[in-house]
Amino acid sequence: MSYQTIEVKPLADALGAEIFGVELSQELTNQAFDEIHRAYLDHQVIFFRDQNLTPGQLSDFGRRFGPLNIYPFVEGLAEAPEVLEILKTETDVKNFGGAWHSDTAYLERPPLGTMLYAHEVPRAGGDTLFANAHLAYESLSDGMKDLIKGLVGVNSAALTLAGGRRNLSKGYTGM
Repeated sequence: MSYQTIEVKPLADALGAEIFGVELSQELTNQAFDEIHRAYLDHQVIFFRDQNLTPGQLSDFGRRFGPLNIYPFVEGLAEAPEVLEILKTETDVKNFGGAWHSDTAYLERPPLGTMLYAHEVPRAGGDTLFANAHLAYESLSDGMKDLIKGLVGVNSAALTLAGGRRNLSKGYTGM
């Protein structure tokens, strides 16, 4: 797809793209948002560098995609209840959401996605990884697809993979 108002640079064949040429703290034209939305649908994960957003501006941008969720386990910020602050200090040994997960997939109506706004990021590496489950499924052999056809998955926020209770003292932002 060609874009008129933004520049989109794919990061990998499986998923992900960086978007340039837009300031999310400013009012977006419908065309600019439509192009951002198209890039999201095409790449599943999109990144914007060097943005300076207030919690309210982050919520306003998220609302362009649809209604925002209130995270059920952690209270949001007073000025933007849909926004949660996630802090990880140099003395923390665990991180929020440390087990493999798909954000709030256990809800009756899971959100379209999650927005993360980082104030500080490492030069390389980090805790957050992304996967394209659609591509993983499409890549399965027909025999494997037949084998798993009809299986039902159960999502729960109650337990981690290790069987212990989650520590939900810190948060995230869902849309």
